[in-house]
Amino acid sequence: MKQSPNDLKHYQATTLSNGLRVLLIQNKESAKSAAALAVNVGHFNDPKDRQGLAHFLEHMLFLGTEKFPDGSEYNQFISQHGGSNNAWTGTEHTCFFFDIQSEHFVAGLARFSQFFISPLLSEDFARSERNNIDAEFKLKLKDDIRRLYDVHKETINQAHPFSQFSVGNIDTLADRNNQCINTEVQDFFHQFYRADYMTLALEGPQSLNELATLAQQMFSEIKAADKPLEPIKQPLYLPEHQQIKIDVCPVKNDHQLIISFAMESIDKYYQDKPESMLAYLLGHEGKGSILSLLKQQQWALALTAGSGINGSNFKDFNISISLTELGEAHLNDIIEVVFSYIGLLKSSPIAEHYYQEKQQISELSFNYHEKTRAIDNVSHLVINMQHYPVEDYIYGDYKMTGLCEKNINTLLNYLAPENVRIIHVSQANTFSKTSHWYQVPYQVQSIASDLISHWHTQLKPIKSSWAEHLALPKANPYIVAKPHVYPDAPTAQNKPVLVPKIIIKESGLTVWYKQDNTFKVPKGYIYVGIDSPQAIASAANIAMTRLFVELYSAAVVEENYDAELAGIHYHLYAHQGGVTLQLSGISEKQHLLLPKLLNKLKTLKVSVEQFELFKRQLSKHWQNSDKSKSISLLFANLSSFMQPNNPSSEKLVSALANCSYQDYCTFSQNLFNQVTIEALIHGNWLNQDAIELAHSLKQTFAENYHSDYQVQCPVLDIENQGTLLLPMSLPEHDHASVIYIPVGSRELLNTALAMVTSHLLSPIFFQEMRTEKQYGYLVGVGYVPINRYPGIAFYIQSPHTEAVCLSTAIVNFINQCVKKLNSMSTREWENLTTGLASQLKEKDQSLRIKSQRFWASICNQDDAFEQKSSLLKTIQSLTLAQAIDFIGDKLANKTSQDKLMLLSVKQAPDTISEHISAFSSSLNGKIISNSNDFVKKSKRKF
Repeated sequence: MKQSPNDLKHYQATTLSNGLRVLLIQNKESAKSAAALAVNVGHFNDPKDRQGLAHFLEHMLFLGTEKFPDGSEYNQFISQHGGSNNAWTGTEHTCFFFDIQSEHFVAGLARFSQFFISPLLSEDFARSERNNIDAEFKLKLKDDIRRLYDVHKETINQAHPFSQFSVGNIDTLADRNNQCINTEVQDFFHQFYRADYMTLALEGPQSLNELATLAQQMFSEIKAADKPLEPIKQPLYLPEHQQIKIDVCPVKNDHQLIISFAMESIDKYYQDKPESMLAYLLGHEGKGSILSLLKQQQWALALTAGSGINGSNFKDFNISISLTELGEAHLNDIIEVVFSYIGLLKSSPIAEHYYQEKQQISELSFNYHEKTRAIDNVSHLVINMQHYPVEDYIYGDYKMTGLCEKNINTLLNYLAPENVRIIHVSQANTFSKTSHWYQVPYQVQSIASDLISHWHTQLKPIKSSWAEHLALPKANPYIVAKPHVYPDAPTAQNKPVLVPKIIIKESGLTVWYKQDNTFKVPKGYIYVGIDSPQAIASAANIAMTRLFVELYSAAVVEENYDAELAGIHYHLYAHQGGVTLQLSGISEKQHLLLPKLLNKLKTLKVSVEQFELFKRQLSKHWQNSDKSKSISLLFANLSSFMQPNNPSSEKLVSALANCSYQDYCTFSQNLFNQVTIEALIHGNWLNQDAIELAHSLKQTFAENYHSDYQVQCPVLDIENQGTLLLPMSLPEHDHASVIYIPVGSRELLNTALAMVTSHLLSPIFFQEMRTEKQYGYLVGVGYVPINRYPGIAFYIQSPHTEAVCLSTAIVNFINQCVKKLNSMSTREWENLTTGLASQLKEKDQSLRIKSQRFWASICNQDDAFEQKSSLLKTIQSLTLAQAIDFIGDKLANKTSQDKLMLLSVKQAPDTISEHISAFSSSLNGKIISNSNDFVKKSKRKF
């Protein structure tokens, strides 16, 4: 089994006597153990008259087994011992996984393994759990990805299982003929949950022998199959499903063109990956590419190539293009451009150096693969085990044995006009049909034969209208075939440097540096945080800062795309005081890229046309945010309400609407005139390299930085305000409620108590609100800090229960939770705090995570990088009595507790129902009818 040189884990593959394929992974560095089991069964196996059954079974397996009949015990046990768990159902696979503190792995595995041996699948749970399936289905009714899938399913061969409804709902899973569905669930389980169809991955600090014993003891009772699974014989498309144009109406006001080509399954090509070569070239974003030309014409904003559904007997190769409004009027021109580029690929053999570039990038990714959490590793590998032979379980995703012209030409032949489907996603279309499950308006039309013939002519460069504007990319100068990893630099008294140190400290400029001596990979992370008073001077300036980020990102992508492909990534994003520039990836040539990116910040010029285009797109993006899930909108409202430097989407749209091109030009010229800069350089660099990188910062902002320009980010102070109700008008959405409770100052004790309390209450709240009361699919309790001020949020989204009822249920839960905890034993409390502490104790798994932690500490002014360890000590010192007192004082105190309740309402924003008024009165609350006025009059804290 080929391993990355950077992977120090030990692997062993085995097969149990029942046919279960197992991968054992000893990871001595992990404090947690993890398991994942995948079964080669998914919604493709659903009976035609029981669509959603595979997904329903996935849910049911969590609800008790013969050995552990309590339907909530598994989740509570895993959570109590610092773990997490989940599952998913796909087309042809279903996957279950969990992690836990390693000393509790045996007990966790004992529970997990019984899912697949003796699940209860009881009538009571079947009748209640289908309501959660229905809530999950309704949760995604406005999800444009799900809606596009629904239309896709209706426009293919209806005898192919992809055409079936995958999620299930209250109707497809209903009882029939006076018989509960659980008997059909049991039949499905016994037919398909067989060891031969399964793969299992176990990872932890235990020895391989110990893991092998656990696999044998826990999973040998899974029954073997008596026959292999039936392969899919029906084709995905019949001739009538090709050469068609499908117009689809989205919920969000987005414009997308998908040019889709049907292929055979590509699983057999995994060793040389010809499809990745086609995706590499068709999806290129540099000069001469499809996207470059479309951007010049202002027809498109983004393009991806190669994605699309795939399975055991099919593959869609999609070229997906994010259109501008102008691009909507030039669909045929855009399709011509795509076929012209395909013609360029077909006109001569693809050069070997393109394959070598892709191969080198893949080898670099494999050889210096950053470590991942055990749960992520097993849930990934357990699916690889379903697709690859044993020797390629780990390496299969990266393997590129060499350019095979025959295989590339085989796939290139599928990229032909007679094999195309055109999908246009836009609200501007006309529609004649409505899809069954997600009620999506759409229309299907045959593509005229003369248009198919015309696209054929575009495949010949000599006849193509666009050939002179297109070109294959030049050799990539950024690829480093054999990067160098520096040895550790000598330190005083040979003591390792554990945290970043300041290498430049001037008024308004601080640069931190640390050489990586943990992961020893040729990578590095650079963060440059730039605060500018100009960026937050008004709502209009905040909006124009966001617009600057979009325009900048679009301007630098083409000239620096080679660096991106070669593993050097960059990203500019807005924060509450200005902007942050981040570079990451291969360290060796970042010093070439950083000065170019910094210089562009100061010199970016845009045309009126670019300004107007991106202004429209950004406004549309903000306007589309109201199509998000109810709970997401309430949390977004919470964030903007509590943080004045983070206006709502609605305010940003309004502010940007009044900004002219001249306003923007003046703003962008002044944006970096007065700044403070904080930077982190962490990774495979020596001290002199870091000094050189820091010099680029000094050179770019030489006369601009000073400590006088430091920006402070305020938070609304709602202390002594009591219960505040903030209704949000969401007439087309599910009902939802969020109750946010701030818990005082930033001192560590408050933070520790808030974290422990949310961890303690979360499984109890989930059990009561979702499993027992069946309010909806999205329920939870979370630790929610706002600018480092600790808080706790309770939330529920429901398709059927009004927000006032949800809020009442949450309030009642909060008021009763002290009673629920009085019966908690000392041992249970110790397990809970130990579990939470173990999460904080987890070692940084990769350079990326370590860099993120260092940067978060710097941004939080934790200059000693000690907050995590101090928080850990505080959590470990807490007693159950302290937690109960905290809940009684901060959460359940009816007379003095400050809280903010966000409720979705169906009424217009300026009308408040008697129902809400009565609810507010019952809590002695105050309804915020004008949030702008309230925020203006409220105190701030910093």
